[in-house]
Amino acid sequence: MSVSWIIVLAFALIGIFLGSRAWPVRMARGGTLDTDHEASLFQGPSFSVATYNIHRARGTDSRKNLDRIADLVKTCDVVGLQEVEGTSPLRRYDQVHRLGRMLNRPVHFSPTRRLLFFAQRGNGLISRFQTVAWEATPLFPSTGRAHRNLTVYHFDFGGTALVVINTHLSKPVEGEAPLEEVMRTFARYPRAVLLGDFNAGKDHATMRRWMPPDAEDALLGLDEGSRVDMIWVRGLTVESAWSRPAGPSDHPFFAARIRVAD
Repeated sequence: MSVSWIIVLAFALIGIFLGSRAWPVRMARGGTLDTDHEASLFQGPSFSVATYNIHRARGTDSRKNLDRIADLVKTCDVVGLQEVEGTSPLRRYDQVHRLGRMLNRPVHFSPTRRLLFFAQRGNGLISRFQTVAWEATPLFPSTGRAHRNLTVYHFDFGGTALVVINTHLSKPVEGEAPLEEVMRTFARYPRAVLLGDFNAGKDHATMRRWMPPDAEDALLGLDEGSRVDMIWVRGLTVESAWSRPAGPSDHPFFAARIRVAD
């Protein structure tokens, strides 16, 4: 093999390596959600919040259909999404922004990893209400391509400051540090909603170790045996909770109605 072909092969292998590697993202901050749509005003005294791992809109029938996700998402005021497909060289809009256009709502896509040639991955928020600020923080250590983050969204609900924290964690056996960081952030705010896919049940030893003692499981009684999707609250009152079975995604849809002030 000639030297020129060896050089070409070397560059090709480097390109394949760089193109297939998942890169973590940096910390990011912002004010309002990305939107071309007008946000609603909070009328009080409560709002509905949901968590949904949408599995890139691929259902249990192996079909990708974002319309089915939209039908569930539109039922709640604030929805945290996980396993969201982002942009790519051939795709201009991530799935959160596509849902926002379908539902005419403000949105935010919070990427957890970046690839050069393939679709990004991350979490997202769809909300009837506008935020005051938000910040996304990468979580370390991460393993392989499974980069993780947490995103804190600051709201003003009729003069009451409140945060919604969205995350998607790896299994605790892969490390407790990301869960510890999420729980420390959750404990920092007197009125907070923590939601996401934790890849562990609420009675897992790691969950019990780091959960703030005053946290309340908003989904108590719903699919207790196998549930890894969580909505936890602090300084707020849970009025009701409900779920919808897997189908549009391989995860169920979970939601709760939260009272902001007594």
